Amino acid sequence: MDRKLGGIEDTVKQIKEAGGKGCGYRCDLTDREDIYRTAKAVKIEVGPVTLLVNNAGYVCGRTLLDLPDEEIDRTYQVNILSHYATTKSFLKEMMKDNHGHVVTVASVAGLLGTYRCTDYSATKFAAIGYHESLFTELRAHGYDGIHATLVCPYFINTGMFNGVKPRLLPMLEPEYVAEEIVAGILTNQVNVVLPGSVRYLLPLKCFLPAKMCWALMYQIMQGPQSMMTFKGREVLQDQNANIPMTRSEKN
Repeated sequence: MDRKLGGIEDTVKQIKEAGGKGCGYRCDLTDREDIYRTAKAVKIEVGPVTLLVNNAGYVCGRTLLDLPDEEIDRTYQVNILSHYATTKSFLKEMMKDNHGHVVTVASVAGLLGTYRCTDYSATKFAAIGYHESLFTELRAHGYDGIHATLVCPYFINTGMFNGVKPRLLPMLEPEYVAEEIVAGILTNQVNVVLPGSVRYLLPLKCFLPAKMCWALMYQIMQGPQSMMTFKGREVLQDQNANIPMTRSEKN
């Protein structure tokens, strides 16, 4: 599902050219009722969905006092609230056969708060909590045939974070991320952190004193500095008419 027809048509075309079968549906993830309507159409026209990938993302990239209220609302609607509607739409069918897979694409920004991302990081933290709670519910009720994979990637070179200049690690290429997500699904991995080396930095947040963590983040990793040059998708609008939403993406 996507918001603009151009992106949908391109994706379906690529799938068919690769020898597969594909159907595309236009859907506004900020509209819960539109999600439910589209999901119903998918189930009628395509059939039961056994693999759900919650993968839409939106970022504004401003400091808190410069964030318009409507931008905060949109970030929450796309990045986390839509997950509830999409999952509720397809989970019952998975539960009937105790078979399926739910994938949540969150972000490293959901593990470590990020400069100019008080809205974005918060929604990604929420996505992680949502996913882990859902995983717990499924296991507690005996649905061991429904797998759940949480994906937390670093910056991806898609244009969503255009202008950002990572200091510690280079941006990830979309093809690499896609391959790693598919591999994680096929092997039923619970957590996929990209690149894998990032997972070794995360424990420092728990074990080091807060002031030392800040010094590590600011002076060595230079995380805040990376986001200071953020421009977002708006500068790319004339180059790619199929971008789903300004400063947003289907990751």
